Amino acid sequence: MRDMLATADPARGVEVGPGDVAALLERAGTDVTSYAPVAPARSRSSLLVPVGAFALVLVATAAVAALRPSAAGPTLGTPAGPPEPTAVPAPCLATVADRLRAAPYDEQAGRYEYLRVAAPSGSMVEMPGHAGRFASVRYPGETERWLAADGSGRLRVIRGEPEYQDAESAAFFAAHPELESRPGTETTELGPGDMELTALPAADPEALARALYQPRENGPSQVLVNVADLNRQWILDAAHRVAVLRLLAATDGVACRGEQTDPTGRTGVVVSADRGRGPRPSPGDHGREYLLVEPETGELLAAGSRADQTGAVDWSTRYLDRARTDVLG
Repeated sequence: MRDMLATADPARGVEVGPGDVAALLERAGTDVTSYAPVAPARSRSSLLVPVGAFALVLVATAAVAALRPSAAGPTLGTPAGPPEPTAVPAPCLATVADRLRAAPYDEQAGRYEYLRVAAPSGSMVEMPGHAGRFASVRYPGETERWLAADGSGRLRVIRGEPEYQDAESAAFFAAHPELESRPGTETTELGPGDMELTALPAADPEALARALYQPRENGPSQVLVNVADLNRQWILDAAHRVAVLRLLAATDGVACRGEQTDPTGRTGVVVSADRGRGPRPSPGDHGREYLLVEPETGELLAAGSRADQTGAVDWSTRYLDRARTDVLG
């Protein structure tokens, strides 16, 4: 059986050098294009250079991202609903940019930028003696971060109870508790330089395109991934929000899909881009990346990578609060 699978492997014989594991897993899960024998370019981590506890949170989140299905669709057992809304090109975001109003934090001042983000973390581990199968665990949670310009501040991670992929995963982690993270709250004090952020690109669509449309071979969905990551790192002022909106509106392959409401009750404009639609598109349907944008302030409300047959998105990452303050919470 192994020989038969190896013969059918479309990537058989393609050399892969050392590189970003997250990028490699993302590519392997969504693309069957033959690539030159070079190390894969960094993707999700290209905008984030965290250290300490924050790095662990982001790495764990990337592990969960690698597990997501390669194509959007309803969960087994979910009755089929009406088809999702037809996609249209994304000038809807240009309209948001033209009418942009101030966000609550635009008029604030303070030493620290405060971000509160709800996103899952998790891990997967190959189970010895189980024919290459993996045990997977996911933790719902939130991250709060107060960060000064010198990298100092405070990081608080709130981790929920574990959610196992299946009974086999639950049994494996029960037998290996040292491989699990503990639910609860962890607070880390950050000194100067403890958290390094990549320089924020200029508030210009072309400058943002050079920074965010990388690696280019991943296609327009990579822009959405990097916009989501940018918002996990920075509080964007009005000029940067306008530039991001105009970048998305001008990116071929980014489409508007009406409005949706996230689990916290906030309604926004949905934009999406199909995966696997780079310069050398991959055959088949590999799902989409989605963003939810506040229609008046242009703030990013949520991001997701799965939707059901009706187009309702699982907003796995939600940007809950942004502020500038002199007080550590």
